[in-house]
Amino acid sequence: MDEEQEIPDGDLLWRWVSTENPRMMRYDSVTNEVLGPSSAAFKPHDDGTSVYVRRILDECGIGPTGISDNPQNSVWELEAKSIRDQELDVVPDAWPQDIPSPEHPRNAGHALIVGWEMLGRKQIDKKAQALSRAASCVYHPAERPS
Repeated sequence: MDEEQEIPDGDLLWRWVSTENPRMMRYDSVTNEVLGPSSAAFKPHDDGTSVYVRRILDECGIGPTGISDNPQNSVWELEAKSIRDQELDVVPDAWPQDIPSPEHPRNAGHALIVGWEMLGRKQIDKKAQALSRAASCVYHPAERPS
């Protein structure tokens, strides 16, 4: 990456993860303890994987529960460098229009993890798993959905 990155390596990025979709989270089968997001939580859509730049959210006064309209969503944090270590990139995508509530202030900090398009399924799975393992919990709802 060049040194003029719009999202520096040290920036923290938040990804919300649905706890209502059992494929998105990993839980201990005995204790029901949250182990973290699954690789499915980081797999890309057509344009990439959505994340939010924490620095911009902080400037807008938006905390972890403000990046999603669903209070049952969990929020996980990654450093931009950990994405680039997977030979992916993260690029600004402020104010996307093809999402619910496009005018919400959180969308000033929207970004995309990109670089997936030339990868095969196994490579995507491996990189998504690495991102899921690198993520740390910022917010998790008190109870696991049934």
